[in-house]
Amino acid sequence: MDFYILTRGLIYLFLTVSHPTTLVFDEPVEYVSAGKEGEFALHRANNQKILVVQPLKDFSETDMIVITKDHHYQFKVKKPATDSEKTHSFVYLHSGEINRSYVLKFENDLVRILEGETSSLVQNKTKKNILVNDKIIDREGSFSKGIPFIVNNQRIFN
Repeated sequence: MDFYILTRGLIYLFLTVSHPTTLVFDEPVEYVSAGKEGEFALHRANNQKILVVQPLKDFSETDMIVITKDHHYQFKVKKPATDSEKTHSFVYLHSGEINRSYVLKFENDLVRILEGETSSLVQNKTKKNILVNDKIIDREGSFSKGIPFIVNNQRIFN
């Protein structure tokens, strides 16, 4: 799975205790922190560009920070709500930028999600503000491509 990350974007990452998740960065990881001490195993490999994350015990939600030379990543690490919900096991992280052309990828009563080459555009279809990945959206907002979308506290896409 590929995530194209826009600056200052919150990235949801769904993990499970039953298997590790591997994150591959474009540059070496200089610092990583997740949850409280003893809750996660965090291992760097391959010239520090690969980060393997595995919860050591059951959890519901926590934060993870990853810092590289040129980037700062903020993850919201969550346990899937159900056993059938998709978890992340291997993720490549790339730099993203806001695109000018998009293709429709998902639509429901609340939102329309469009994807470009390295970013996503979320359009609010309601007359009220909605909460998308902890960001209030009046009409539309740009987001990283490939990441899960949590709309009004429910996972709806990816």
